[in-house]
Amino acid sequence: MKTQLDLTRLNELDRRFNEFVQLKHHAAPQCGWAKTIRLALGMSSPALGRRLGISGQGVRKLEQAEADGTISLKTLSRLAHGLDCEVRYILVPRSSLLNQVLTRVQERSGKEQAPSTKTGVQPGEAETLEKLSTLLMQFSRRGFW
Repeated sequence: MKTQLDLTRLNELDRRFNEFVQLKHHAAPQCGWAKTIRLALGMSSPALGRRLGISGQGVRKLEQAEADGTISLKTLSRLAHGLDCEVRYILVPRSSLLNQVLTRVQERSGKEQAPSTKTGVQPGEAETLEKLSTLLMQFSRRGFW
């Protein structure tokens, strides 16, 4: 039954992630969000620096680190606070979580196609979750991934 609950959770997460899938990786501005927002507000880097207790040059270094993807979450949160913004941290799966599990079942079972995908039942339906749960019972949770 625990596997069924986990699969139900995966299905629910897939639904919740669906809205984020629309966001593109390349949607971020080349100069980074922090600088883009600061400029949109008409705020100078020294002005933001005063809010953060650092120099304008320090602000520019933080903005560059954010644009390069090398900034820590703690520092990004501090920078966002100075811009009266929030940091929202999320991991968005490249493919549906249920599809990842189905793919792993296929790999582990050595079959070309998992039985639940042969039936034509759409992922997320109760039947699919039940069949997948039955398949997963064949594998040790420890060695599955």
